Amino acid sequence: MRSIQISRFTYLFLLLFCIQAFSAQAYSLDPVYHNLRSNNDLLAYRLKVRINPEKRWIGGENAIRLRMLKSAKAIQLDLDTPMKLTQILLEGNPLTFIRKERAVIVKFPEKIKKGKELELICHFEGHPQTAKKAPWDGGFVWEKDSLGNPWIGLACEGDGASIWFPCKDQWKDEPEKLLLSIEVPQGLTAVGNGRMLGSERLPDAYERFDWEVKNPINHYDITVNVGKYAHIHETFKQASGDLNLDYYVLEYHLEQAKNHFRQVEQMQRCFSYWFGPYPFQEDGYKLVETPYWGMEHQSCVAYGNNFKNNPFGFDFIIVHESGHEWFANSVTASDRSDMWIHEGFTTYSEAVYVECQAGPERSKAYLKSQRGNIKNQYPIVGKREVGHHARDNDQYYKGSWMLHTLRNHLQNDTLWQNALHDFALEFRHKTIETADVIAFFSKRCRQDLSSFFKNYLEYAELPVLEYYVVNKNEVNELHFRLKSNDGKLKLQLQLRTAKDRFEPVIAGPGWEIIDLPYADLKHFTIKPDMFLVEMKERERERKRERD
Repeated sequence: MRSIQISRFTYLFLLLFCIQAFSAQAYSLDPVYHNLRSNNDLLAYRLKVRINPEKRWIGGENAIRLRMLKSAKAIQLDLDTPMKLTQILLEGNPLTFIRKERAVIVKFPEKIKKGKELELICHFEGHPQTAKKAPWDGGFVWEKDSLGNPWIGLACEGDGASIWFPCKDQWKDEPEKLLLSIEVPQGLTAVGNGRMLGSERLPDAYERFDWEVKNPINHYDITVNVGKYAHIHETFKQASGDLNLDYYVLEYHLEQAKNHFRQVEQMQRCFSYWFGPYPFQEDGYKLVETPYWGMEHQSCVAYGNNFKNNPFGFDFIIVHESGHEWFANSVTASDRSDMWIHEGFTTYSEAVYVECQAGPERSKAYLKSQRGNIKNQYPIVGKREVGHHARDNDQYYKGSWMLHTLRNHLQNDTLWQNALHDFALEFRHKTIETADVIAFFSKRCRQDLSSFFKNYLEYAELPVLEYYVVNKNEVNELHFRLKSNDGKLKLQLQLRTAKDRFEPVIAGPGWEIIDLPYADLKHFTIKPDMFLVEMKERERERKRERD
């Protein structure tokens, strides 16, 4: 339904006009930051939603506050087609809008001047997309707990927040603040992002829970959780001030959660040391039990791992999804092609956690468990502005091993730790792209790392250490070079120079020669737990030298 009734002729005229004026790009949830998106800056949302668990229905309004960066007569918002957009108001007056698939082209009665701040009130309702397998397939999760109470979750990273409410659904532009009000049947608790301002019982047997987020937030992080929850509150003391830790779990899991969630303080202590203080202190940190595995919803981490630890003694969901608070929620990719920034750093943070708890050797064992998942079939980074790129999990595991390789290439753990720490602080609450990562680490580590990142991110194939050994005058002579996709990469590797000793060598595109102090060539290798590099013996060259 539309707030202003228009004739079919007028509708067709407006449709053709918009097509000519704004191009076809404006009519889909595409990742292109075209003029109908770039002409405004998103400031805040005031989102109100009512949830009917029995009907699997939601409805409400989103007050979208924005500032015009260019004078314009239209902007684009987004809302999935199953959801109805019943009205858009500006200063109490209804606006004309046109919908095409998920795009909503909002027309202003006159050009809005550059610098003007405005608030659009968007009313919506409908049956939102149901997730087939959250969190990988986006949508609402309509479940019941073991006692038959409604238990509702939401995950929409891949599909976008516009599957359930009208918004400017772009990674590049985040609301700087969020007020979120969730109305649910009395007896249930609704948990959202940020801090709870309070709750109020309504006269129609519903209850409203109000939440406030004071920091920029990714669209796909905005979430709702509904259940028969018990609440645990703790305080974590840190140098930057006390951090609220809040846990919402099903009532019959209360005692189990009190014991199991002690890992959260260990995680906070480790990550704040490596990556700086928790980046959303004003909003607090929450774990919320959900009917699906997990998701990194900012300040409201979804937890569904059944209170289980992995063989390395920690709960994967607590550590991984909380690591995203630093890498994804605070330091955020501006385009889906750079999603490795979220997943590579966070997957590496798991190894960092193991190092904090059990030392570097145990951390290397954990990294070894990750390495078998690397496929090397597709580049990690794709083309910008083409939508979701990842075709496998290399952005996770290969991304993690790339960072591990960089650490060992630097051969300076203090420099590496300081660089990670400064990186998380430099881009705190910012959206960035791969070029920003390369520029930062090159400057901070005082060497040009563009070839390093290019080889691991833009190509599927790994760098290869090519070598051959010849015996001259009863001395084994090692010839080696590093073959890379761009032909420029140089790495400081660790080569075995004695049975139990490794020493650094610089391997680059040119052939280098060193003498080996042992006769049994089976001992020759690079240190396998430190570098994501393949090895290949060049048999032809070895025979030619020998002959």
